[in-house]
Amino acid sequence: MNDSYHEAITIYPNGAIYAGEHSEDRQPQGKAMIGRYVMKAKEFKNPYGLPLNAKVVGKTIPVAKLSALAAKIEANQFNPQALMGATSIGNSTNMSHLQMIRLFPEAQGVPDEYFWLDEMFVERDVSMLEGREPFYDTTATARYLDRLEVAKTTKTVYDEIKYDLKKLVDKVFTPIEDMMRTIINPQDIDLGQLRWGFKYQRNQKALLALKDIGNSQSAIGKFEKITSGNLHSDNHAAKELNELFNTFLKANDVKITHVAMNTTLFTEFSENTWTKSGPLDLNPIRLSGGGVVPLPGINGVTAIVDVSIPANTIYAVNKPNALRKGEGAKIMRRYYDEEHDAEAIKMLDFNQYLSTDKQITKLTRKFGMTIPVTP
Repeated sequence: MNDSYHEAITIYPNGAIYAGEHSEDRQPQGKAMIGRYVMKAKEFKNPYGLPLNAKVVGKTIPVAKLSALAAKIEANQFNPQALMGATSIGNSTNMSHLQMIRLFPEAQGVPDEYFWLDEMFVERDVSMLEGREPFYDTTATARYLDRLEVAKTTKTVYDEIKYDLKKLVDKVFTPIEDMMRTIINPQDIDLGQLRWGFKYQRNQKALLALKDIGNSQSAIGKFEKITSGNLHSDNHAAKELNELFNTFLKANDVKITHVAMNTTLFTEFSENTWTKSGPLDLNPIRLSGGGVVPLPGINGVTAIVDVSIPANTIYAVNKPNALRKGEGAKIMRRYYDEEHDAEAIKMLDFNQYLSTDKQITKLTRKFGMTIPVTP
């Protein structure tokens, strides 16, 4: 056989195994039978003539080297057009056996993603890793005047956000031995782990920026369980929180659009908030692992629920102004490490999470607050 072209292995239901190129009508061309397979299963037939749950093992006679070995199953040996889709078996220079293997659609044990804090941030493209964004204060100097009175001059105060993106880096080594021992390339699993690790670290960085927003320590009482005797008078969680939002609005000309809290606190809040029409229609929301939902009981406010947020703490912000996420270049490098005999993959993610309240020190306005929930 000539190694310059690809050989194909065709397995027929009658047990014959042929090696050879396929013509346009998908029939083996001029190659001899090199072996037979053995089936061990109950004699129940599926529509294609193969027993259900069959264990199929092909034993080949060692012949010349085969390149890019592939296996195809012929559903009906009398109908060459019924040749079924190919299943890749492996690459080898001296295959001694064939084995049909059912692969799982995904690897087992991959960590779940439960990172939601990015939803609190406005994204900015900072491709050069450095950048600036202007902010201005409110002026509010307009007033009614009598005849010949002179208006005061309006003066706007400006400040800016400065971006200086940080580098998030990780890499993995995949030994050549691991690649030779497995059918699924272990690098696929390694890349999945890298992506998960990056998202985890970014979520932690976002949490630090959230904590920087805490310029207004407005406390609210702990959300107590509703008593069965007097639902209406005991159910003030949303009312009290909304009053804080309106007080903040009048003081800063800033409306709260998003809140962040952990799953336990959000459950307690929603269980003590009337979200519909009365005691018989209470609709508590319980999120397993967090998520993004409308804040129960307060229209126009979105709740970001994340398990990493500290207990008994609510972060309330005006999202268009309060928080920024600078996104820069994302780089993946792949190379061979001679010393380790391993494939190396290195990923770089340039990003930065910012609280504008820490950046725009010249302005009097604030764009967010931390709300402790006290007993």
